[in-house]
Amino acid sequence: MTVTGCRGFCYNPPMHYLIIGGGIAGTTAAETLRKLAAKCDITIISAERHPLYSRVMLPHYVSGKTPRERVFLKSPEWYNEQNIHLAFHTVVALEPASKTVTVDGGHTYSYDKLLIAGGGHVRHLPFDDGHIQHFQTVEDADAIVALIARLKNESHPAVGIIGGGFISMDFIKLFAPLGIATHVFLRNDRYFTPSFDVEMSHMLTEHLSEHGVVTHLQTEIASWDGSLAKTIGGGALPLHALTAGVGLICQYPWAKEAGVEVGHGIRTNEFLETNIKDVYAAGDCAEFFDVLIERHQQAGNWLNAQMQGQHVARVMHGERAPFHLVSSYSATMFGKPVVAVGCARHDVAEETVVRDSGDGRTLLFLHRGRLVGASMFNRPDDRAGATKLVEAKVDLSNRHGELADPEVPLLSLL
Repeated sequence: MTVTGCRGFCYNPPMHYLIIGGGIAGTTAAETLRKLAAKCDITIISAERHPLYSRVMLPHYVSGKTPRERVFLKSPEWYNEQNIHLAFHTVVALEPASKTVTVDGGHTYSYDKLLIAGGGHVRHLPFDDGHIQHFQTVEDADAIVALIARLKNESHPAVGIIGGGFISMDFIKLFAPLGIATHVFLRNDRYFTPSFDVEMSHMLTEHLSEHGVVTHLQTEIASWDGSLAKTIGGGALPLHALTAGVGLICQYPWAKEAGVEVGHGIRTNEFLETNIKDVYAAGDCAEFFDVLIERHQQAGNWLNAQMQGQHVARVMHGERAPFHLVSSYSATMFGKPVVAVGCARHDVAEETVVRDSGDGRTLLFLHRGRLVGASMFNRPDDRAGATKLVEAKVDLSNRHGELADPEVPLLSLL
């Protein structure tokens, strides 16, 4: 509260920023706020009992390429040096009227401005009794290290992977090179269902099979007793371990109960503001209005979370600018890249243009004549051009022939 018209001493208390989530979005926001406002109060509430660590580096730790301690990006001392209070709690309630957040144990935190940046929670399958291995946290990585050590002691180890997205790609790259029989179970008829077509998925399937990976299409696991996986169709396969990468849940009941608009995630406008005054969202949990594709979307990747953390801090501090970034996901599968750029989704596109070079394939997703996203298998040269075309909002309505020609560089269409 600022006192106006006073005589003598006037006290203007520092702004108190409260951040829910200690990952890259929340921590980057806190770091940026500290640079913008040296005297403000900043508190991070983290459900994970660690300083910031890199989820991107977890596969490198599991594979032995990176020591565990290198995964951590911030030390406890850093928070003290930056005068950022890091508290380990789980949020249970939000009260916008009083501008307070209640955590487990009953403690209440007040705020002037609140950022929700807590990421998401692993989606569990109906028969998951806690023995299915997921891959999101550093504790998950520790468990996978122990699992691999155990599998190496088996005479003919076999592991199952449920799901056909980028987390499953991480599992494949960890298990298959070790000679572990690797089975992938896909509920649908392809990998990357929202972004691939059947032909592109077949290219990836064939490539993975050359490295010992068996893909089971349109096959759902019904149960697993620790040694035998049974499918809905009545089949059975002995497995020493079962893993899953079937997405995240980014819906916070306490936020919805407080009146925050929640869809697949915390819905925001282009400024990363929610419908509640002084409440913002960023990172994996934010279902933000993307000005480049002119619709709401979520982007669950490291760079997007980092850039949103920086941007939302500036908005919270008073800057008025929309967030925009062409997000991307990528994995290199035994030498061949898999990439998704922008909003690479069949359900968004009005038209899809195919670029096929025989050993690689790109799908270009167009909406209202503009490129809004692209997916690629083994066509790395298309990535930069697709990114620039999405960002530039170029009208491509009458250029389908050039788009479909694999020999025409996408950058030349700008």
